[in-house]
Amino acid sequence: MNSRPTEPGSSAGHAPEPDPDPDPEHPAPRPAGEDRGPDGTRRPPLPPVRRLAGAAVAVVTAGALVAGLWSVPSVRTVLLQSFTRQSAPFTELYFTDMPRFDGGVLIVPIAVNAHGTGNAPLRLRMTLESADGKAVATKTVGVEPKDGRPVPVVTRFTKTSGTALLRVALVGHPQSLHYSFLAPKASKSDPSPTHPDVRD
Repeated sequence: MNSRPTEPGSSAGHAPEPDPDPDPEHPAPRPAGEDRGPDGTRRPPLPPVRRLAGAAVAVVTAGALVAGLWSVPSVRTVLLQSFTRQSAPFTELYFTDMPRFDGGVLIVPIAVNAHGTGNAPLRLRMTLESADGKAVATKTVGVEPKDGRPVPVVTRFTKTSGTALLRVALVGHPQSLHYSFLAPKASKSDPSPTHPDVRD
């Protein structure tokens, strides 16, 4: 019994042949991650050394850009405000030493330290008062603040007769200082003299 020849295109005993003429307008999808050149040939993957070199160049370029921007004071301030938690602005006012008399001259050493308040000029008003609350002398002194750095202010009064109290006020702000030149009366339990008090 003779076997019949297989018809061309029959699937019996043969795998289907690929289409020799694929549609050029609708190419088959490429596998994900496959890199091919303009002519359709597959490109070999970049070696690890070249990939690391490219990443290093990008990091160096970004670092140089940030360093250049950091050198500009206004940009540096904006960057600090963007990436750091800013505390509420405040101003310190304090005596750097006790007010003292040098002959007939009263020397008042004070410091002003502004934090985050800007560089707007400040004014200090100092008043000497007598024991009955009358003004003996008054002076107003301008201060140029430096953010985060104390600015010393030393004021001298030559008219001091009858002075019992020194008042210092930061004009337009709640900070103030008081210094009494009258020694408080000693109690019976503590007869030793006391120093003039300083109240902030």
